Amino acid sequence: MGNIWSRLFRHREVRIVLVGLDDAGKTTLLYKLKLGDISHLGSHIIPTIGFNVESFAHRDLQITAWDIGSRDKMRALFRHYYKGADAVVVVIDSSDRERLDELNFDVIKPAIQSEELETATLLFLANKQDLSQAMSVEEITEKLNLKSIVHNWSVFPISALKGTGVSEALDWLACQLGSLQAKKAVVAPVRESPVLEAASSDETDRTPQRKDYCNRAYTAIKCLFKTSRTES
Repeated sequence: MGNIWSRLFRHREVRIVLVGLDDAGKTTLLYKLKLGDISHLGSHIIPTIGFNVESFAHRDLQITAWDIGSRDKMRALFRHYYKGADAVVVVIDSSDRERLDELNFDVIKPAIQSEELETATLLFLANKQDLSQAMSVEEITEKLNLKSIVHNWSVFPISALKGTGVSEALDWLACQLGSLQAKKAVVAPVRESPVLEAASSDETDRTPQRKDYCNRAYTAIKCLFKTSRTES
């Protein structure tokens, strides 16, 4: 029993890789995830040459994130960082319509065809949504043909600089990577039904609540033993 509770509350270690074209906002996102408030950095975030790596906690996960430099010559080296990755986060400059094809052929297609990422989760972040010329998530999804991807994936609109949408996207990713705390956080809280005079009516109103609690408990237990088997 003690071993089960230790598994519930300890931090599970996962590894993610941040990729995308240059100037998409990967390093800004990395510092946002690591530091939270990055307003003091101002314009001091410089393009990555080589890679940056940072570790940070989110919910009950300890995440190590690799931010890979994405100048032309570096893109062919992305595959060397994919081995052992639980997820790949593709950061997209939503204001850069002209380079979507370049992103697709140089970054996305090699990733989804990589044997190392066969079971990895893909998270697409439509960054720079704070800009007036930013494309919508629907437009990006269509232009990149994301619906054809067979991996477990999703796309979120964010602003890495302002932090808008980042927590929601990270919670989704954490859920896919087995975080029990994230699963609980994204489930809407159950509101108590008002107390009614008739006992029969009160019992009827509480039945959906009981089913919801059972479903949530089943999901948590299922995720726990899935994680246990993976570690074993």
